[in-house]
Order: sequence, then structure tokens, then C-alpha cells
Amino acid sequence: MPFWTQALPVSGLGRGREPGPTTPRSAENVDLFDFRVAWSPRGLVVSTVVSGRRRGVRRAPTEADATDSLRLCLDARDVKETRRAGRFCHKFLFYPFVGKTDDAERPSAIWAPINRAKESPSPVDVGEFRLASERRVDGFAFSAALPASTLTGFDPSDFRRLGLHFSLRDEEFGAFDLQLGEPFPIEDDPSLWSSLEFVD
Repeated sequence: MPFWTQALPVSGLGRGREPGPTTPRSAENVDLFDFRVAWSPRGLVVSTVVSGRRRGVRRAPTEADATDSLRLCLDARDVKETRRAGRFCHKFLFYPFVGKTDDAERPSAIWAPINRAKESPSPVDVGEFRLASERRVDGFAFSAALPASTLTGFDPSDFRRLGLHFSLRDEEFGAFDLQLGEPFPIEDDPSLWSSLEFVD
């Protein structure tokens, strides 16, 4: 996808840089932010890197206090005929640095319900996700591995497309959105999500 940079991975994650509140990716901000996704029949891996920040990344005591986060929406069957989420649609919130003390900080994940959904996926155990985060001098890197068993309907052998939307919320730069952002209700409407095709 043209959205992604061609930067070489750093520590298996990637490189990136800036925009502002709900700013789409453009030539002006391409160096500040990087998002990548990989797949196998065993599941998905997503990674993001933000750099170019002037302020350090703060630890949040709880997820509710976090200002840095990755919001990820997936439709395992990429159904575009309806504007309401079904049982194959998932929404996850990822937080790179959460904890009561610096010694206890860790990345965390939450499954979130999708507004106006017709059905919800099978219960998701986010404890099965493998999460990693890394502080950098001018930002941070974050990655998450999502096993296929946690994604209702994920079956790349029979369903070769995936609906996807993401938004990175950054304390200094605002929000990066894959396409549309606020005020559009894109996180609630899977018909607006991008389509990714699985390529062997």
C-alpha cells in the first residue's frame, strides 16, 4: 500500500514520524509514523513506530489515563455490504506503556465493543496476545501478535481479504488515521474500512 514507507525494519518493528489531529498520511508527514501488518495462517502481527517527538513518552497509571494508543479494527471476512459490524468484526485498543510504577509498566490490550454492532465475535482473550513496546529517544515502537484463535472468522485459506482500519493516538502529534478520521464514525462502520488481500 502506498501509505506505508519503505523504511527498513528496526528491531523488527520499523521507523516513522508526525501528523496532526486526524491527519491522513502525506508526503509532508511520511517520516514521522510507520505502521505495518503481516499475516500467516497462525494469525496477524501489527507494528507501529512513532519518532520525531520532542517530549518523552509518559507512562499511564491505567489504560483510561493513556494518551498514546493504537486503535485497530478488523473484519476477518471483509464484508462491505452492511454498515453495521457483525460477528467477524473486532476492535482492539493497544497501549504501549501502562503501569502504576516505571518498574511495572508494560504494554496492554483491550477488546472493545463496536457501537451499533449486529453481533459480537466470540469472547476474545487478549491475554493470548503477545505484546512488546520499546521507548526511543524521540518516540516509541510497539508490536502485537494476534493468534488466529482470538480472531473469529480468520481463515486466510478460504477468505483472502481482511477489512482493516487503524488510528494511532499520539500525545504530541494527535491522531494518524488510515483513511477517514473523526468526525466520521469509521470505527463503527466496517463498510468504510480498507481491504487487504492476503498474498503468499
